[in-house]
Amino acid sequence: MDRSRARWTGTSSLLSAVAALALLVGVLIATAGICVAAAPTPADTLPARESRAALDKTVADYVGLYARPTLDRWRLLFHPSLVVAYPEENGGIKARGLDEFFKAQKDYFETGRAVSERLEHVRIDAGWKIARVSADFVFVDQGEESRGKLGLHLVEAADGWKITSVIFAYDKP
Repeated sequence: MDRSRARWTGTSSLLSAVAALALLVGVLIATAGICVAAAPTPADTLPARESRAALDKTVADYVGLYARPTLDRWRLLFHPSLVVAYPEENGGIKARGLDEFFKAQKDYFETGRAVSERLEHVRIDAGWKIARVSADFVFVDQGEESRGKLGLHLVEAADGWKITSVIFAYDKP
C-alpha cells in the first residue's frame, strides 16, 4: 500500500510540475505580448543622435537666450509646471513656479542692468527622454561675477526638451 501511494504521489507531483510549467510559459507569453505592445514606435521618438543634439541645444539656449531681447523665447524652454528652488539665507527653501520665476527675471532685465550668465563644467546625464544637468554657473551683473552651482532636470516631449526643474545656490564668499 505504501508503494502504490508513493507511485500515485509521484504521478501527482509530475502532473503538478507540468501544470506549473504550463502556467509559467503562459505568463511569459502574456508578459512578452504586453512588453511588445507597450514599446514605443519609431515615429514616437527621435533618433538618439537627433534627441541628444536637441538636448544640447536646449542646455545651450538656457544661457544663450538669457538676455532682454530674447527672454520670451527663453521662457519657452520651460515646462508650465516648472519648479525653481534655492536655499534662503534664513535656512529655508524658496520655491517658485514658472510665472513667478519668469517675472523676477524679466523685472531684473527691465532695470536696464547689463546681466548675463554662463555655465562651466557642464555635465549632462541623459536617459530615455529624461536628462539631468549639473554645472557651475557664473552670473554677471554690471561686470561683477557671482558664482554658484546649478542643476536642471529636463524631459523630452513631443514638442522637444523642456526644463521641468531648476535648483541653484550661490557660492558663499
